[in-house]
Amino acid sequence: MQRLIQLFLLLCILLTTSPNPVSAATVELPLFLRTQILQNALVESLTPQPDRPTVLFQEGSYNYLHISEPQLSIRDGQPYFSCNAAAGMGFDSLGLLPSVVKWSGSILMRLNFYVDPQWQLRYRIIDSAIYNEKGGKPVVTGFAWELCKRFLHPRLEQYGFDLAMPQKEITILLRACASPTDTAPLEAALNTLTVGTLRTNADGLIVPLLLTVADTQTQAVTPLPAQAPLGFEELEKLQHVFEPLDAFMVFVIKSLSGNMGNSLHQEQLFDLLITSRYQLLMILTGQTPVETEDPLRLLFIDAWQQLRPIIESSSGENGLMQKQLLRFMTFINAGDALLALDTAAPGLGIHVTSNGLRRLARMLQPGTGEDPLRFDWQIDPALRDLFQFQPEEPEQKTQEALSELPPELPRQNPPSELSPETPQQNPPAEFPPETPQQNPPAELPPETPQQNPPAELPPETPQSSTTGRRLLDFLVGVAYAAESPAPAFTNRNNRLDYWIPNSNELDEYKQIMEKLLAASALRQVKKANLDPRYATIYQDLIPATAMIESCWKQYTRKDDKIVTLRSPAGGIGIMQINQHVWRGFYDIERLQRDVTYNIQAGNQIMMRYFQQYAIQIAKEKNNPHIAARAAYATYNAGPRASRRFLKAEASARQKRVDEHLWDLYQKVSAGGSADLENCSIL
Repeated sequence: MQRLIQLFLLLCILLTTSPNPVSAATVELPLFLRTQILQNALVESLTPQPDRPTVLFQEGSYNYLHISEPQLSIRDGQPYFSCNAAAGMGFDSLGLLPSVVKWSGSILMRLNFYVDPQWQLRYRIIDSAIYNEKGGKPVVTGFAWELCKRFLHPRLEQYGFDLAMPQKEITILLRACASPTDTAPLEAALNTLTVGTLRTNADGLIVPLLLTVADTQTQAVTPLPAQAPLGFEELEKLQHVFEPLDAFMVFVIKSLSGNMGNSLHQEQLFDLLITSRYQLLMILTGQTPVETEDPLRLLFIDAWQQLRPIIESSSGENGLMQKQLLRFMTFINAGDALLALDTAAPGLGIHVTSNGLRRLARMLQPGTGEDPLRFDWQIDPALRDLFQFQPEEPEQKTQEALSELPPELPRQNPPSELSPETPQQNPPAEFPPETPQQNPPAELPPETPQQNPPAELPPETPQSSTTGRRLLDFLVGVAYAAESPAPAFTNRNNRLDYWIPNSNELDEYKQIMEKLLAASALRQVKKANLDPRYATIYQDLIPATAMIESCWKQYTRKDDKIVTLRSPAGGIGIMQINQHVWRGFYDIERLQRDVTYNIQAGNQIMMRYFQQYAIQIAKEKNNPHIAARAAYATYNAGPRASRRFLKAEASARQKRVDEHLWDLYQKVSAGGSADLENCSIL
């Protein structure tokens, strides 16, 4: 007895002193299969020639089972299979009339899904019923039942939908995004991969992929403490970090575009691309602080949350080939798995890496030889064509098009019934008026070092001291450009190149730029066939925008050299066309040196925003002049900002910007004149 007591005490000591096993948690990576994809795959398997019935059994002329129009559906959370069918059974009666029994109608089966060890999604038949052509119970069913059980049931239960490919792509993507210094935790988790209980929703089937991870790996990563603003080298590195994501977005959007004919989807994809680029600017200009070691992850998550529903909605449309739907399915499920694991088990060290983005992008175009992350600053004709930007014009053609417009531009006032609010000389009472600025508005972002310094331009061309002569030459040249030889055309352009007016030239410069801004605005109004109710509003918005963006300047001086005016965020020239936001849409080098091209680009962008967002908001508020505020807010900060001037929670900086534009716009619409010394409208 004493011996037993000693053994019992020893066992208790061992149990209390031995280390506890590491507790584990289960993480689910949902693999979603749309009903349409499963339906298409089943149709291809059971009825490879959809224009004719499939022969499951045929013996002579009288014994047969044919099926057509197979359909997979989910009702009240339960999968069902149905098809039309025709069956017969009979024989020749001693060479006389044959003895034949025939039936035609439909078959309905209630199913259960499961995944076998080879990652094949299979169907198990729970019960079935047959109906006549009118949907009622047939009188004779025995032989039809027997034929269905012999030939249709096995065919359906032997069919498998291959999940090995998406499962493989998911695991490869996760490995590509794992911490390069410690892959063991992820590999240990992937070795536990199993399939959980399948479930359905109204749109399809969810196959839960289950991973087992240590409890410690599910704990949230501690955010970085508040840091000082990033320095030049840090910002330069950060910009390079974001380039793969932007290239990824362009590649994915272009890959999707060929399969999405819906104009709404095109608009959504355009908004997604531009919005993601504006979010990058918010980080690079310090307006969005960098609070994590992986800022790329936050941008990817936000972009993915916008991209996924666009693809999902398009995948539900008829007309897409099964191969396309399968690529979409794999792409979505892999991205979802990446974010699900990142959220549920941050301790595994999953990151959004260049290799991961490249792998994910190639799921949409498996055979492409193009690098999905190729990044450059060149114009992308396919991108412009996708979003219906007009083909780029040569410099001479742009100038000639503007020169055909009359120097005196007609004004069209909005009808009084659509103008409950007449523009006033002061901002509306609900917003305090802004103190006039002596310099370009201080609310613009503080200067952030650029990846490359502004390109130096040739020394300033000596300007004529005769104001009237310069203006006369310019206007006469505009009026008769079609008759002018090429050298004269080039010389006329050169008068605007590298011109920083001194105090004696400001009036002359103002008149020339005023005409150029007005001509370009009118050209866009005509191309867009803009509703006359909004034409004048748009024409007044352009000079106000150029004033708030650049004080009508294309160039500035730096270290006694003439350089293109550039904002801290990457805005270029008089209309501050941002090189990050509009990469691929415009010629960056030409934006720097060609004033007309810069103004034209700004007008194209503004007109798109004006038509896509501003007019709708103005109609909602029953005030056409609201369109000016909505269009500029979008021009300033992207599609998500189109209504910010209506929101009380807008930041103080945003309110100052919006109110400054509103003040300038009202003064332009009231006939005010540009004051280039104080960067305002008088």
